[in-house]
Amino acid sequence: MTSRTAEASPSLSQSINRVARALARHGDAALKPLGLRYAQIPVFALLKMRTGLTQKALADATGIEQPSMAQLLARMDRDGLIESRPHPTDARSRTIVLADPDDRRIDEGSKRLMDLERQAVEGLGKEEVETLKALLARVLENLEGPP
Repeated sequence: MTSRTAEASPSLSQSINRVARALARHGDAALKPLGLRYAQIPVFALLKMRTGLTQKALADATGIEQPSMAQLLARMDRDGLIESRPHPTDARSRTIVLADPDDRRIDEGSKRLMDLERQAVEGLGKEEVETLKALLARVLENLEGPP
């Protein structure tokens, strides 16, 4: 391998970043007809499992930074997808709930993203996919520490 070949090869962080951006770009395209965005689906999924989470809890669970989560939730609220309500025990906090827990777009959006994920790993065996997930989890743990 020449040094020129090594220079042309993307680093691990560049490769991960490119994959993440491609997933977001293709996810947004798949969700656009539903009026949804890629970044919203993890929030929907969490709120379907457990309603009344705080902005901080949503940010922690998704790995989205607090300022970005605040912007995402503000847009979702503006679009009538979520509602912000007073926290039952903490006057300084608010809880987030789905405006319409039965909104069919949420399940359809999740399905479309599962289809995208299948497309992304097409040609990989089940063990390879599990290995990839485990390796990425280890990389994340190395960077952020244990959950």
